[in-house]
Amino acid sequence: MNFGNKDEWLNELVEFSKLPKSEAPARVLKGLQTRLFPNPWVVFGKIAILHGLVGFFSLAICEQFGLNPFQTTQSLTVWFMSLAGHNLCMVLCGMFFMATTYLLANVVLTLEELESIKRHEWLQTGVVCLTSLAAFAFFGAELVGTFVLLWLVGAVSGGLLSIEVSYRLRRELAA
Repeated sequence: MNFGNKDEWLNELVEFSKLPKSEAPARVLKGLQTRLFPNPWVVFGKIAILHGLVGFFSLAICEQFGLNPFQTTQSLTVWFMSLAGHNLCMVLCGMFFMATTYLLANVVLTLEELESIKRHEWLQTGVVCLTSLAAFAFFGAELVGTFVLLWLVGAVSGGLLSIEVSYRLRRELAA
């Protein structure tokens, strides 16, 4: 199913729902409608839980804003810093932090749920990014204006890019 055919699918669902009750029980129709058009809040809840888990474990690979809950000595930050310094490191860490969530969502969520994310990608990415920053601050990270801005640029671009890649990949595999 793609975005262009949503109206067609909805029209067919409405026609199907007009069949006599003996032919189409209401619970089947409700289940079909829920599956085809998942609630964006439920999808966001799944993303939030997934991001919390993935985000925590990604800190083992790439510490961010000085947070390193696993006290690892080697990190992607060392490599990112050697490439072009602290500024690029902040952008790449933000990209990594967000992209891992949406790339794993591609494996966990259904295609219809990915379409829901795609429809609300700016809102979802923005809220997850800002919530992540709030969590960093809550756990005592040192948030500095310029670095936060660079991290946000990386996080938003990484989130949007991974949503696009995940969605296209999943649609190709489903076809």
